[in-house]
Amino acid sequence: MIEHKYGTFTEEQFNEYKTQLHKKLFWLLIYKDPNTKDQFPNVDQQNYEQYFVHVMREIDGMNSVFSYPVEICSMVNLLESALHETQKENFEYKPYRKLILDAHAMIDKIQYKKEVSSDEL
Repeated sequence: MIEHKYGTFTEEQFNEYKTQLHKKLFWLLIYKDPNTKDQFPNVDQQNYEQYFVHVMREIDGMNSVFSYPVEICSMVNLLESALHETQKENFEYKPYRKLILDAHAMIDKIQYKKEVSSDEL
């Protein structure tokens, strides 16, 4: 079991959540990729930023629930840098992609406290 602010999750629940978070970051790539962005005409910069902020707020909630894992600090900084890349007059996809992928990799590094059973005491 994985301890959190309000109780516990199973490892399966936690891993499924991380899979969902991976997918949300993947969409950040798709929306800006020069090869795929035209498939989403309704996703302009404003809509993109709204989605981005939603993802960041979700990560902030996870940060609180799991008692501030250090990995989230790096992930948030990488994502904020990626957002800044999209706001530049001469947006370049390659550095943006690297930042998103680095943040993506941080998801699997998020540590959690395992519940200690009475047998282990």
